[in-house]
Amino acid sequence: MYGLNIHQEIEKLKNSNLLKSDKDINDFEEAITRIVGVGDINCIKYLCARFHDGTEHDEIMFGLIHAIESFDQNYPLYDTLKELAKSVPLMFPHAKEWAKTLHKRILNHKPTLEVYIDVVSRSETTTKNLIAEIVTEIKHKNPSRFEESADRFLSSI
Repeated sequence: MYGLNIHQEIEKLKNSNLLKSDKDINDFEEAITRIVGVGDINCIKYLCARFHDGTEHDEIMFGLIHAIESFDQNYPLYDTLKELAKSVPLMFPHAKEWAKTLHKRILNHKPTLEVYIDVVSRSETTTKNLIAEIVTEIKHKNPSRFEESADRFLSSI
């Protein structure tokens, strides 16, 4: 399926995503770099599945966000957001807060939000409902910042 033994890199992500040691951090970052280096948009799901709310190293998790966003350089935004939307269920229950963080970034960027509305409106009902729940929670927690974009999203999907 992939060269380089992508499955070995995915296992490294899985085994080190709590980032309890310097070796875990190193293995995790190396695996992210190798997976992104494959350049296959289907790898977004593997990256999304490795977020974890229990880590103490937020900067490493933000590296995961940037890795996912890097696919926008080689693929149309619609395609990367479609893969992201399909991958959101893989973040539950262990990475709900990181799912919110990803969605805050989308809500804060109008051009991305408009494309994401189109993507999510065409998604499976369970995925659409899960994402709507995330956006609703974001809106309720910080209405002054997110109410307008969240309402736009929720009324359009």
